[in-house]
Amino acid sequence: MEYIAVTFRSRSHTIKFAELLRRNGIYGEIINTPKEAGVGCGLSVKIKISDFVAVKKAVWIAGLTSFAGFFLVKIHYGRRTVRSI
Repeated sequence: MEYIAVTFRSRSHTIKFAELLRRNGIYGEIINTPKEAGVGCGLSVKIKISDFVAVKKAVWIAGLTSFAGFFLVKIHYGRRTVRSI
């Protein structure tokens, strides 16, 4: 399984961004930030890899100053790897 975690340094910005995605028809789920990412407020928005380009644009348009980064999360045989993208 693979997905992208969109991280913010503010819980309120994380929630606001997830709502923005929903209003624009993009699936986004609020999750705990993977500890391997080492950033953020503890909450992230999980998105499908196929939505990355649209979500990347949405981050810049939204102008949320607490944006911390995008992380590719891979889970393979119970082992999770996280890397910044």
